[in-house]
Amino acid sequence: MRKILLVLVAVMFFGSMEAQLRFGVKAGVNFSKFNSEEQTLNKDGAAWQVGLASQFKIPILGLGIQPELLYSVYKGKGNTNNGNDNSIGYFNIPINIRWQPLPIPFVKPVILAGPYFGYAVNLKGFDTFKKENIKRFDWGIGLGAGVEIWKLQIEGRYNWGLQNLSKIKDLKNNVFTLSAIYFF
Repeated sequence: MRKILLVLVAVMFFGSMEAQLRFGVKAGVNFSKFNSEEQTLNKDGAAWQVGLASQFKIPILGLGIQPELLYSVYKGKGNTNNGNDNSIGYFNIPINIRWQPLPIPFVKPVILAGPYFGYAVNLKGFDTFKKENIKRFDWGIGLGAGVEIWKLQIEGRYNWGLQNLSKIKDLKNNVFTLSAIYFF
């Protein structure tokens, strides 16, 4: 009898877990700033991001986990010596703790917080000396909020870069992102 009861509980648990797991596509716009002492990188720039998202809802107090895999471009408008804008293309993996504080049926507010990890794969507009002195690995903390309407989640998020990206000077990414995720 215990074995049957244990199997029934396991089936119900894993069946409900499957219903709590979703996948989606994400796209948005980045407003980034390379925080630096060097004036040539200090102006804001707008770029984009695109990628995949997943969401695992934990049926306790509206909590969940939302990991993502994104290609994000961070841009600094340039009054550089060569006149070009500077941009860095990253593969980012944000891992967000997700909280839905109010159980409203159709429009659900969402709060997101967690770390992100990135690896630079594309550097544009930097001269050779600067390219050689940019570190590829980036990481930081993100905080955001949004709303979920049916299968669409619209969010705004701010990422504070904690990694110094330059081997010579202090250079960190700070990015505000507006994006949408469509979950299947």
